[in-house]
Amino acid sequence: MNDIWNSALSFGDLLQDSLAAVNLLMVLIVSLLIGLFQPKSDKPALKAFLAVAVVYAIRLVLPALSGHRVAPLPDLRHLGPIVQLLLMYFFAYGVIAALGSFKTTMKFEAKKA
Repeated sequence: MNDIWNSALSFGDLLQDSLAAVNLLMVLIVSLLIGLFQPKSDKPALKAFLAVAVVYAIRLVLPALSGHRVAPLPDLRHLGPIVQLLLMYFFAYGVIAALGSFKTTMKFEAKKA
């Protein structure tokens, strides 16, 4: 029983560390840009995946452009980077879907008036 408790505590610590290490600012900026400039508000899941891919492309290319060593890709064999990717994906999905519904509502109100 002690092993189960220790495993649960270490899993909780892993989740807390991975949530503290994620940087959502770049995801927010890219998601806002995609959400504002999307012509139709369909397929937010695909657009959220695109937003996370763009963020990781920027994270990889930006240090190389400034002359530093290229940042490594996240190691998907560990749970921490997977939790960070999922959190960024769900955050981007929420922002893009909210902006899409807001734009649809604003178009409906403009047609109604």
